[in-house]
Amino acid sequence: MKIELKNVKYAEFASHETHCFEASVYIDGKRAGNVSNDGRGGCNDYHPHELALTLAEHAKTLPKQKWNLDGKKFEIETTLDHIIDELLIDYLHAKDLKRSLSKRILFVGTDGQLKETIGLDKTKMAAALTSPTITEKLKAQKVLNLMPFNEALSLYINHAKGENHA
Repeated sequence: MKIELKNVKYAEFASHETHCFEASVYIDGKRAGNVSNDGRGGCNDYHPHELALTLAEHAKTLPKQKWNLDGKKFEIETTLDHIIDELLIDYLHAKDLKRSLSKRILFVGTDGQLKETIGLDKTKMAAALTSPTITEKLKAQKVLNLMPFNEALSLYINHAKGENHA
């Protein structure tokens, strides 16, 4: 089952205990309904109710969520809210990455850490990215601006989660 969020409206200023958002949910390419959260700590709201039932059934087929709290590791069952929350977080990472790639050069340094240049205008950015010596100049293993977006996003998300796999 392929689940996607589209038409996402996110309100960072209203996100307190949880993310404040609303979005359309698509399952296998077809619109299945809407999901929202008021950002005050409650569960997501699903409309129509059948959407919640479908996602809950799908969640039962997924592996348990692995958590680490204060050094103690434990597992919990995946829920429909976990599915949506992961998709929302990925959406927010993609949005952040697009914004960053338009203003800076992002790269994985030789130390395996994600780094970025200072802000560059379009002319300087284009010149730098077309330079055959960019990786040497930056001391970079990989330059995210030169990668297909989905690969760059995967690397960006892994670094955001602390999984520094260059």
